[in-house]
Amino acid sequence: MTTYTVNKTPSSLITHRSSLRLLGGLLVIGLLLTGIGGAFLPWVWRAPAALQLTAPGLAEFVKFLPEVRLGQLQVERLYFLLPLFLSMLALPIFIENKALALPLWLRWPVRLLVVPLALAALSPVWTPAILIAPEFRLQTLLAGLAVGLAVIAPLLRWLPLRLLLIFLVGLEVLALLLPLWQFSLIQSGLVEAYHQPVWLGWGWWVTVAGLGLSAAASLWLIRPQASSSTGRNA
Repeated sequence: MTTYTVNKTPSSLITHRSSLRLLGGLLVIGLLLTGIGGAFLPWVWRAPAALQLTAPGLAEFVKFLPEVRLGQLQVERLYFLLPLFLSMLALPIFIENKALALPLWLRWPVRLLVVPLALAALSPVWTPAILIAPEFRLQTLLAGLAVGLAVIAPLLRWLPLRLLLIFLVGLEVLALLLPLWQFSLIQSGLVEAYHQPVWLGWGWWVTVAGLGLSAAASLWLIRPQASSSTGRNA
């Protein structure tokens, strides 16, 4: 008598996969919020639109503060772009990761969204001479790298998720603290330029929310139980 064995997927395994997809989705949403807040939303907000500054705008504006122009204050202007850099480089790496098993309908739009994020990281003037000038060369290289990663993202699907998440959380801490530090250095200069009190605006807080959400999802995925289930799903 022949015995046939029917393989069934354990309900616990289905639950793990659903949890991984949920956490992966939250991770991607957090990175998207980080990128949108770090690229397009006002970090300095005032009622007239002309007085609103996004992170890229702030990175340019600080160059014209008197104390910066005179060399009295050293500012790392690219620190304001760290959340944007992190988002546009991390999204194509995580969106196709096999362990997260995110659906196709999410993967393709997210890869396409990397392009406008990368363009926002470029110099305000898009001429070949400006883009390759020493001041903007790093921005141009990172923007090109982000688009390249979006193109080859499926080839990166086997990268170890847990190691990537550990690096991501560390970089998210830097992307939170370094822009905040630089803003504290220029805040008095902004107050003089605006002739009124200036604080970080709602675009910054969207960026912080994105960093917090993606970091929380990353930490939950890093925990031992999630890591072991991730290894089985890979």
